[in-house]
Amino acid sequence: MSKTGGAPAAESVAKRTIKEELAQVVFGPVEVVRNFFKAPRGVISFGGMDIAYLSTVIVLLAFGLVVHYSASSSNSLQLEQVIYAVLGVLVMLFVSLFRVSVYKRISSAAMAVALIFMVAVLGAPEYNGTHRWILHIQPSELGKITMIMFFAYLLDKYRNKCRTKDAFAVFLGLTAFFAALIFLEVHLSGTILFLCIGYAMMWYGNLPKKLFVPVTAIVLVAAALLVLKPEAFGFALKEYQLERITIWKKVLFDRDITAKERLGNARQVLQSLYGIGSGGFFGKGYGNSGQKIRNLSEKSNDFIFAVLGEELGFLGGMIMIILFGVLVFLGFRIAVKSKSYYGMLLAMGISTQMALQVIINISVATSLLPNTGISLPFFSDGGSSLVMTLASMGLMLGVSKDSERNGRTDDYA
Repeated sequence: MSKTGGAPAAESVAKRTIKEELAQVVFGPVEVVRNFFKAPRGVISFGGMDIAYLSTVIVLLAFGLVVHYSASSSNSLQLEQVIYAVLGVLVMLFVSLFRVSVYKRISSAAMAVALIFMVAVLGAPEYNGTHRWILHIQPSELGKITMIMFFAYLLDKYRNKCRTKDAFAVFLGLTAFFAALIFLEVHLSGTILFLCIGYAMMWYGNLPKKLFVPVTAIVLVAAALLVLKPEAFGFALKEYQLERITIWKKVLFDRDITAKERLGNARQVLQSLYGIGSGGFFGKGYGNSGQKIRNLSEKSNDFIFAVLGEELGFLGGMIMIILFGVLVFLGFRIAVKSKSYYGMLLAMGISTQMALQVIINISVATSLLPNTGISLPFFSDGGSSLVMTLASMGLMLGVSKDSERNGRTDDYA
């Protein structure tokens, strides 16, 4: 009986599941279009969105544009950021029109599109030693959102089958796979972010919690080893990445930094600290940053928080952090109120991604973490980043609209 009912049966189930999910990539969007013409009210939902969340997004976007205008020394970059902001708002409002059931049905297709770009970018021309851009798009930005959508879709669809070691291994493998693609772009901070997002989605899902203990322990040991003996990871990391960890330890523990290091790998983070420190409580005044003129090469991107801290001081920095805190809090409130399990997971995932990205960016600017490039949402340069951030805000608003309605929203009305 074991010959016919054991491994072969399990293999058959796996094959059927894979075929079913591959079919969903094609037929999910087709079903959405068909239902749009058949029953538009089941696809589109007007009104009822979370006004507090929308208002916080608009305030953060306006704040970000004001700070970016000061940090950027190029008129073309300033105008480009405004154009992308307007485009992003239109995308946000468009995305927010649809019901949660629509997001669920296109999750697999969206992930498939993102994967195509994430693989294709590896063959794109290098830019500063990395492969992060293709057709003026940064695939990792698309990948973050679609990964959250895809995980929410799988965790929702197979929620009754997730309490097993096999399910945990599948999701852990998917997380590692997506992170590996970003790692091949030579994007270490993006890799860490993908790992954290995937792991958080696994925690929010119905996976066995006891299995998180050994995995977390292994990760913490590896992280400690990376800090204590970075040279042991020379097989995986590039030399400049290892040097950044060494510099970070010197800055963090106030060790001697050589003159060569001050002009090299330590320059950005030291100038960032000088700028934030010189801002004091109220700052030097809008537009009066000295670091952005002379010393910060990533002043409108990864280290824009340093410009904000120098010009607007501790007060300006705290206002920004409080606004992000409010956004994340409201996001989790939307998740808790959602009548759809998928919507809950989606909202929690997006809110977690936002919180992680802000924490990592500020931690790098203040040398709490090694120097690694990751943008500050709403503030940093990057058209695809800003548009995708606002698109994810549209998803949140869509979840909030369905959350206000009576009954479940898992399926078309």
